[in-house]
Amino acid sequence: MTKKFTEEEYQKIVEIADKRLANREYVVSTIVKDIYVDVFYELNNADKVKELNQELALISIPKSRDWAHEQFVEKEKKYYWRYKKTDEDGDFYYLIKDFGLIILDCPANWHEKLTETEIIEAGYNPDMFEREEVE
Repeated sequence: MTKKFTEEEYQKIVEIADKRLANREYVVSTIVKDIYVDVFYELNNADKVKELNQELALISIPKSRDWAHEQFVEKEKKYYWRYKKTDEDGDFYYLIKDFGLIILDCPANWHEKLTETEIIEAGYNPDMFEREEVE
């Protein structure tokens, strides 16, 4: 089984690849070799990078990038997010998605599965919530 990259590592690889590909003087094999070296130093994880030559090349090439993302990047887990405090009746608040916006609802009739990235982008602090992992 292939080791997975985090989304952050994937984005760094893409950033490095795009910088190298912008300079069209190099032949493709040289670009991939340069990307490999740059990623090696940027990610500071020699074991992971050495084992993933092919994966790095597939992420680096724009035409295979989407496919490589699906294959080689860890999926972010989703959670139910319950606010640590209750209202005056003792009911809990939950983060839910309502018409595309993430809001705090009390009491929520249903619980929304959301990633940590989604709630941070919506302006919430994950430390203010209890989270329950769901599949």
